[in-house]
Amino acid sequence: MLDFNQKKMKRKIFITLLLGTIVLSSCKKLIDIDPVNSQPGSETLKLGKNVQGVLTSAYERLTSNQFLAGEITRTNELYADDVDFANATGGAPAQFVSRDFSLFNQQGRDLWAAGYTAIGYSNIVIDAVDKNLFTDYTDAQKAQMKAQALFIRGVAHFELVRLFAKPYSNGPTVDAGIPIRIIAVTSDQAKQQVPRNSVDEVYKQVITDLKEAETTLVAANSVFATKWAAKAYLARVYFNMGDYANAFTYSNDVITNGGFNLGTSVTAPFNSLGGSAPSPLPTGVLFLAVSDGSLLRGNFWNSDLNATFLPLSTQLYADFNSKGGNRKTQLTVVANKPISLKWSGGAAINVPTIRLAEMYLTRAESRVQKGAFVDADVRADYNAVRAVANVTPDNTTTGAAALLAVIRTERHVELALEGDRFNELRRLKSTIRGIAFNDSKQLLKIPDSETTANPNIVQN
Repeated sequence: MLDFNQKKMKRKIFITLLLGTIVLSSCKKLIDIDPVNSQPGSETLKLGKNVQGVLTSAYERLTSNQFLAGEITRTNELYADDVDFANATGGAPAQFVSRDFSLFNQQGRDLWAAGYTAIGYSNIVIDAVDKNLFTDYTDAQKAQMKAQALFIRGVAHFELVRLFAKPYSNGPTVDAGIPIRIIAVTSDQAKQQVPRNSVDEVYKQVITDLKEAETTLVAANSVFATKWAAKAYLARVYFNMGDYANAFTYSNDVITNGGFNLGTSVTAPFNSLGGSAPSPLPTGVLFLAVSDGSLLRGNFWNSDLNATFLPLSTQLYADFNSKGGNRKTQLTVVANKPISLKWSGGAAINVPTIRLAEMYLTRAESRVQKGAFVDADVRADYNAVRAVANVTPDNTTTGAAALLAVIRTERHVELALEGDRFNELRRLKSTIRGIAFNDSKQLLKIPDSETTANPNIVQN
């Protein structure tokens, strides 16, 4: 197993070491890093500690404010219907009000750059392991290194395709997804102008990466990828696809065999000090983005609450009041505007990326959707989540339609402002702020640097 010392994750710790070998050039296409055979310092990759440095850089990009620790969540929430747009009058988020996105939208640029940089670094690690470029690490250490890179690559592709392409529930075999990048490119390959892969092709690649990762990853590794994080992500992927049999299998595996518990506090998953690597992870957290959480705090909470950029919608606030139990302690109201305290506080916070509560709610709905379910088993799943919030258990709801309605309301409240809502609405083919779930207006533009350099990439 790799020794990351479970200490504070230092931002860009190895980037200086690798300058001139794998850093991005500002004029390059964002989906490519320097080709392998053009890296002047490729000798660097003959030392295991340097390849581990590349892996650390991949983690840094994946869990940055521009990706999992902020922009993924903020963008999903701006797409959805749980925030009040009254204050969204300037900057890139203002474009979500009209859904008239610019090629120069900074959110889209940041997401694309961070995601594909993480993918590029991951490909370098995988290539170095597969080609046995370094021999100063054991086979077991190298296998862990590759598995973590596969996890990063799978997660990055998955989150990107959900934001830059139509949902799987539409037409996955014909809808344009994103370009799949699974090799450390050579000079010749970097010149190739390849089109976007289909949504279905991207999802298949994500599943392939995560399945390979979960068979090798260890069960516990501080904030770094584990077999349970990979299994939880597979449950999320299959659930998005409407493959409820597999979503049940993976969520059930995490719940039954992962050794995790939901705890007794609704705030515990969000109380991890930003920038440090907690070990073990906060109660109920399966994967954590180590960050300062500043982007989320700056949008969903403000030290001057009157200036909060994205307060809650009236409907979400009503659901919190009627169904939230002590989850209402995660809210405050200022000038009649409900404000989330999930991402609040003067101290920096890490961002829980995937939680055990999601697995219980995914398993609950998957039980119903796949058929041959027992009402009491379904209720037990969402009652487990309710228990943490001190909500009276439901012992009476029966039948598929009624159970699904309860589960979805519970999910809405439990995972509020964590980036889940938009993908739920699209999975269920629901209209979002008066716009059809599969309307191209729901999509950010692919950055102009990509479409200019590669005319084969069709714009949204």
